[in-house]
Amino acid sequence: MDLQPEASVQCPYCWETIDLLLDASAGTQEYVEDCPVCCRPIIVHVSFLFDEPEVRVEPEMD
Repeated sequence: MDLQPEASVQCPYCWETIDLLLDASAGTQEYVEDCPVCCRPIIVHVSFLFDEPEVRVEPEMD
């Protein structure tokens, strides 16, 4: 069974730790996801190096 990788990141607004499911088959990605705690939009940057995810988040600027 193939498990989807996860990453724990800190919301740049409320500073809560949140878990994100990652899609390794999509390669390098950038998308917006709402924080499940404060509901503010977060830009998520994902890349995979040797099958290990590197995840960076930043606030979405209006």
